Amino acid sequence: ATRTEKQDYKLADPRLLDTVEEFGDRIQLQILSVFPALIVQQIYNCLAVRQVVPTGVDSMELRWTYFGYADDPPEMTKRRLRQQNLVGPAGFVSMEDGCVGGFVQRGIAAAGEQVSVIEMGGHGAESQATRATEASVRGFWKAYRHHMGY
Repeated sequence: ATRTEKQDYKLADPRLLDTVEEFGDRIQLQILSVFPALIVQQIYNCLAVRQVVPTGVDSMELRWTYFGYADDPPEMTKRRLRQQNLVGPAGFVSMEDGCVGGFVQRGIAAAGEQVSVIEMGGHGAESQATRATEASVRGFWKAYRHHMGY
């Protein structure tokens, strides 16, 4: 049976999703990309910085740095540590984030003479009124092409 069919499916420790409002903006999930290789994230009370660090023409490291504040009360520190299990290299939610770069690199190496273009519609990188947009990804590749001389 799939988990949607199992009525008793639940987390062994529901405190994983115990969150508190921290910044007064009611935002519980935001991931900000800073060109070319930095990501700042807030997922519930889990705060982190991700860096893509090239180590060669065919390799890179994905570095995750989780943080809190020096004046966090002990319960907030525990909450942040628990919520780290949601994301990251072994996270419940985004474990593939750490693998996808390797998948892409191996795929490119195996088909070095091939070319692929996926446009996903539209060409602009302007800000949108919605967060469900490809504008940040398009903006990234627009800047990348510029810096690479294309």
